[in-house]
Amino acid sequence: MNKLQSQAFKINSNWLNLIKKKEVKDLLVEYGFLMPCFLASINIRDVSILLREFHMKDEVINKLCSFNDLLHTLCKNIQRAYYEQLIIKLAIAYDGYNFYLPAFIDFRGRIYRSGILHFHERDLAKSLIIFADSTSNSDEITQKSLRSLAAAAAFHYKSFDSVEEGLEWFDNNVRNMSYAIFEYARDAKRPFQFLSYIMAINANKHMCVPITQDASASAYQIMSYFLLDDTMAKRTNLIPSSDGQIQDVYSFFLEELKVFMKAELENNLSTIVCNNLTRKIVKGIFMPMIYGKTLMSTACDLKDHLSHFITKKECFEVASLCFKFWRTKYKDMECLIRLIRHIGWIASARETPVFYRVPYFTTVQDYMIMNSIYIWVYDRLHKKKRRVTLRVSSSKRDRRKTEISTFVNFIHQKDASIAMSVVEKMLHTYGAPIYTVHDNFITTVQYSHYIPLIYSNVIRDMGPPLSIINEFIYMNVIKPIVKGESDGPTVGDFANKVISKETLHYYLKANVPKNINKRMMTTWEERISGILTSYEDYSRNVCGDFQSHRDSWQAHEKKWDEFQFKLTTIEGYQYYCVHY
Repeated sequence: MNKLQSQAFKINSNWLNLIKKKEVKDLLVEYGFLMPCFLASINIRDVSILLREFHMKDEVINKLCSFNDLLHTLCKNIQRAYYEQLIIKLAIAYDGYNFYLPAFIDFRGRIYRSGILHFHERDLAKSLIIFADSTSNSDEITQKSLRSLAAAAAFHYKSFDSVEEGLEWFDNNVRNMSYAIFEYARDAKRPFQFLSYIMAINANKHMCVPITQDASASAYQIMSYFLLDDTMAKRTNLIPSSDGQIQDVYSFFLEELKVFMKAELENNLSTIVCNNLTRKIVKGIFMPMIYGKTLMSTACDLKDHLSHFITKKECFEVASLCFKFWRTKYKDMECLIRLIRHIGWIASARETPVFYRVPYFTTVQDYMIMNSIYIWVYDRLHKKKRRVTLRVSSSKRDRRKTEISTFVNFIHQKDASIAMSVVEKMLHTYGAPIYTVHDNFITTVQYSHYIPLIYSNVIRDMGPPLSIINEFIYMNVIKPIVKGESDGPTVGDFANKVISKETLHYYLKANVPKNINKRMMTTWEERISGILTSYEDYSRNVCGDFQSHRDSWQAHEKKWDEFQFKLTTIEGYQYYCVHY
């Protein structure tokens, strides 16, 4: 953290000075990249009166949209203009100085920044920041760096199936463009960063430009590791693709879901849904699904996207089918999620926190039920009293929130630990400038090609996944029972073995509180049964079907060795586990 906070940055003066030029600023406004400056100084209360008058007088506009819609759009544009002008003013104030970005970590280890001028912000802010201390005198590295920067610029414009495809597009469409590049950038995914990269290439000042690379669906990468799932690892680019292409797990989900819907839904409804189902919609369903997204929330999302084509009732039917598809097609993932969540529930129902450990730190999760407290305040603007609701933590643990959040935080902590290890290796091995935004890694062009290999090696260094699951079970199920015993088992006793059903059942039963009612006892028995079944299914997934626990562990080690070998560097293979 100290190293991250001591990394110096500066303003991209060339790009800032270009933005400040009147003719360029006018172009940026004309093409919709920036809002007109005058909007930032408008008082919405004064303008809303005029807007209402114009809306009432204009019959065409009156029929097309409501006054509230117009006012909402105006408010958004004013807010955006204010933000853009604030960012530019800050950049002007910082220009010529080195500055540093304070970092904070949450209880899972995820890194956050404060302020508004940093890489957690939007496209404009990111385009104005460069590293302050990157130098290189090697012509060979410079040529390689130019190609890396060109590839990164291409991926800021749109997505490609490979770096080579992006470079080919760049050479054919972008190189040697002048002011026409502003018009061309109108269709870019991230136009400001795209344009700033082009300016850096044209000015041959590229050694300090930050190159951003993002882990490819990192949550599913981590899931593929825990399940030793070759197919999911390939779909998330953790295992390199033999055809040199960047794989997209959500595109696979989309195609599989369409096939599933055609088999399950009646023809008319399946045709309508499949014709309008997009990767964006599928990602909005399956990315948060492993974090506890509900059926109701999924149905509401589908209603927002598909309400022109299907009814509200049909949205719920399609949402239910999405969950059925997940449980049927990816039952191994569902099994792992259920196991981790049940253990979180056990800890909370026993009135203790949930503990997660990685080499750097231990996370303590302790959610409490929030009670509503009402207070009265005086609204001086409208000259009347208003009731305000405050949410205050109680002393009673929230079992439901704990259960839902346990798997989310389990994955996020592992994600954060991987990011920290990548940063550590970049700093200690290469002394490279580095910045991280969750599972995004930002460095300069001369070091960017190291990150995918380091990321892959960090996951290999995590070791057999069953050891991590066993440690989690020990910390939250076994340790609370044996902590008072001087000769009780330690975490090492469970690290390299498959925990027997009898042993796990014994410690789970020992967690049941005394003097609970019959209904609560039934709930405990259901949870214990769920953990025993899930652990047995999980161990069978990552070991194989063996009667002997020793044979099972040896099979797990063999399966882990085969999996990690596929993560190693293979000559001629392109690594996209982290890519532009």
